[in-house]
This record gives sequence, C-alpha cells and structure tokens, in this order.
Amino acid sequence: MKRFIVEKDVSIPMRDGIRLKADLWRPDVEQPVATILYRTPYDRAALNPDFLRPQDAVNAGFAAVVQDTRGRFGSEGAWKPLMWDQEGDDGYDSVEWIARQDWSSGPVGMAGPSYLGIAQLMAAARKPPHLKAIAPALTTSRDFELIEMGGGMRLDHLLSWVAFMAVDWMRRQQESGAPLPPDAVKLIVQAALDPRILMDHRPLRDCPIFGLPGFPIGFDELVDPDGGAPIAAEIADIPTLHVGGWYDIFAQASIGMFQRQRDAGRTDAHLIMGCWTHSGSLGQQHGEVNFGVMASAGGSRLADRHIAFFRRYLEGAETALPAVQYFLANANEWRSAEAWPTPDTAILDLELSGTGKQEYDYDPSDPTPTVGGRTLYLGGLAMGPIDQRKLDARHDFVRYVAEACDEPVDLIGPVTANLTVSTSAVDTDFICKLVDVSPDGTILPICEGTLRLRYRNGFDRELPAEPGVPVPIGIPMGHTAWRVLPGHRIGIQIQSANYPHLDPNMNEMSQPGEGAGGTIARNGISDHPGASTIRVTLAGGGRPPIILRPGGTAS
Repeated sequence: MKRFIVEKDVSIPMRDGIRLKADLWRPDVEQPVATILYRTPYDRAALNPDFLRPQDAVNAGFAAVVQDTRGRFGSEGAWKPLMWDQEGDDGYDSVEWIARQDWSSGPVGMAGPSYLGIAQLMAAARKPPHLKAIAPALTTSRDFELIEMGGGMRLDHLLSWVAFMAVDWMRRQQESGAPLPPDAVKLIVQAALDPRILMDHRPLRDCPIFGLPGFPIGFDELVDPDGGAPIAAEIADIPTLHVGGWYDIFAQASIGMFQRQRDAGRTDAHLIMGCWTHSGSLGQQHGEVNFGVMASAGGSRLADRHIAFFRRYLEGAETALPAVQYFLANANEWRSAEAWPTPDTAILDLELSGTGKQEYDYDPSDPTPTVGGRTLYLGGLAMGPIDQRKLDARHDFVRYVAEACDEPVDLIGPVTANLTVSTSAVDTDFICKLVDVSPDGTILPICEGTLRLRYRNGFDRELPAEPGVPVPIGIPMGHTAWRVLPGHRIGIQIQSANYPHLDPNMNEMSQPGEGAGGTIARNGISDHPGASTIRVTLAGGGRPPIILRPGGTAS
C-alpha cells in the first residue's frame, strides 16, 4: 500500500458563497495527479462503496475527494429533495475547484452509486471543462423510472429514502435551535427503523411525515413524474462507465443509458452488469442464492475495472476496455461483449397454453406481498432471488411452467411479456415475473416487469379498461443473464400487486397515494393459442417456442 495524505473538513466554495465540506485523500507524492470526486448526501464519513473506495483510488495514484452535498451533514446550505439543477451547479463548481488546486493535474472523474450516480449525470450535463469521465453505478433517469414501474410508484424505495433522509434533517433542525416536537421525533425514529409504518398509511398522501413543520419533502414532489433525474439523452456527452446489478431496482436504466450513449455514437460508453442488488454490498450472496465468489466485487476485481477505465480517460493510458462485461448467473463466470444485447443471441418465445383463461381476485386491501426481486427496502424485507413458494398459500396470482430443460439454457438479454388480459375493474396492475423452478420445487425470480393497465397505450394518456374485455398489453421485464440448469424449468408468475415494492392499485383510476380502500378486481390471463407470449433472448442459435402450462411447483 502506498503512502497517502488525508485532509479532513476541506471547504469547497460554491458560486453562491455556500461552502461544501469534503475529505481529501491524495498520494504522498510531489507531482500533481488526476482526481476522482464522490458527492454524497449520505455522510462522507460513512462512504465505503464496494465499487471503488477512495483508498483504492489513492493506491492507484489518483487523488480522491469525498464531499457532502449541499445541506447534508457537514456542508452548508439548505437541502431540498430532488434538487437536480442545484446538484448540477454544485458538481460543476466542485470539479473546477479541484482542477485549480496545486495537487491536481487537471482531469477529474466522478464515481459512486445511486444518488451519487445521479449527481454525476447532473454535473456532466453542465459540461465542466475538467470533468473527463464518470462512473455512475445503480443509477436511473426519469423516463426509465416510468418504464420500470409501469406507471406505478416505487413505494419501498421512495418511502425508505424519505425515512433515511429525515434523520439528518432532524439533527440539523435540533442544532439550528428549532427542535421538533417529541411526536415528530418519535415518528422519524420509528420510520428510520422500519419505514413500513409510512408505507401502510392510507391514503398515503396524508401520511404524517409529509406534514412535519418545515420538512422539505412533500408528497406531491415525491410523486411528480417530472421530479426524477433528467433523461439520459441529455447527459450522454462524456466517457461513462455504467455499473448495474441484475437485481438492482435500476437494472433497466443502467443498460438503457448505456445503449443510448452507444446509439449516439459514443464508443467510450461502457457497461458492467453483476449479480447485485441495490443494498450497496456487492458480495456473492444475494437473497437466498450464493452466486459464487466470482460474483462479488472482490472476486470480480470491480475496483480494478474502475481504475482501468479512469486510467484510460483521465490519464490517456492505452487500456483495452470491453464495451460490455456481464456476469452469467449459475455459470459463475464473467463474459465480455462489444454490444448489448450480445451479437450471438436469438429470440425464444415462451407461449402460455391452458384452458383458455386463468383468473384470480386481486384485493387492494390485502395486496400480494413482495417476495424478493428488484426491490429497495431499508427495513427487514430481503432483496434479490427469494423463493416464490412463500406466496403459495394465496390465491391472487397465476403461474405457468415448462417441461424440464435437458441441457443448459442461457437467457442473455431483454425479456418482454406480451399478454392478453382482462379485468372486472376500470384499472388494475399486472406484474409479470420470469422464474426458475428447481427440481426440489424452489422458485426463484429472474427478472420482472409491471404495467398499470391505464397506461397500456403509453404513459402520456390514461385509458380506463372496459370491464371484462380482453386487451393486449406489453410489459418490458428488463434484462438478464441467467443460466437455466438441466432439470430446471422456466416459468412465469403473474400477479396484480407487489407490496410494498409497488403502491397497490385501488382498481379505481385513483392516482398513487390517493386511494384508501379500493375495490376487488377479477383479473384474467388469456392462454389460448397465440394469446400470451413471453419473449426472451437466448444465447446461441434459435429454437422452437417453449410451451408453459398452468402450474406452481415441481413434480
């Protein structure tokens, strides 16, 4: 390990006079070096990302600046939620301040996951002259949010985030001489321990946390479709390393933003997809599955992959970087490709075949619970691949399975559900999960997608359903790289709630957070020939469609 210098509580001035606090890590050398900047609202002292730690950057010869964003922890100013324009300005000013320092050689890169990734995108949109590359991980943008949630509200993510952010806001209120009343303190503490107390409030709009005096997060801001991070097409003009996880809530966005940059002609856009969740811990165990040591950040040498990227784009090194690097689950191996989807793939159709129609009742007052998958819940709900048999005592979903595979089947690429559905209500949700059924009966989710039926013709219009009339719908289910092992069966699970990951549809055309009780809907899936098909992407040559029949467990 090389010698390095750490300077704490460095003040970085912004254009409006506000000073943001940062810690500076730099090699103990005389010559100036390139810098990697992290901007976090989650306390710079707690930053220790598995993607690329500041220590990794310094050991590789870079300086690292870890900064609290405006109004958070050590930094001055007022924090407001989703203040993306401000993050863009502050990112610009921080980059250019770094470039002026004696220890800086000029070029600056940025790194970090989630909010830190959005902060990078916003800084890049401002085009600071010395920002040369970014590495956003587990990150999203506005239009992908709509696609991933099908028009619904990512309840677990948003309310968990509100509870988490409220803790430092409460501390700052107390330090400013405006302490909160005891009942408000109690609410924030309870919500931080288990945000489910916020999610269960009906109607959600009236949840007490949104009414706390001076609390900067209002319900309308939270559900504003224009409040998310800006569209990726506006921020594609810089070398970018996108890092995503197959079980991350933003998996589709990570791939989609990479594809947009490549489509715009940027050959300096790169993608890494591992078998990870949004938990921040990039180990080999996720959900109920151990994917092997090569799946972990350490085993995959993820930090080294970041360093290679920054050496190329900050230092001009002639480093060969694949366009795409991805982990194939159940094969315990990393693969490289020059495009996504990979060129050596073909389409495989999974055709639902039954008695003509499968039906179930969906009751919004007793919504189908979330069992793993692409979730983000800061309470006790597990993310990733969790056995779906935990739902088998319920009667509000249908499942179709194929015959057992006689050889490995590698599903590598996008997945789409093209279903014919009906409902007795004017609106409802359809959630479709691609699953892997093991010989012992274990049913693991691979990927999933959601559609709020009113948006079946696009998110720019709300179209009520005609009760009982079948309609075709398409549900993007994201992407995957998953090996179905011999003896396993491919399956599909369809339900109308995924709570608390998704806000429950009240079946009444109400907006997210508005309804309280709702009405029960009788929902149906047409499974006569040609009615409903799941389209997956298969490695290697094409093969005939696979038939999926109604069922639930391995025989």
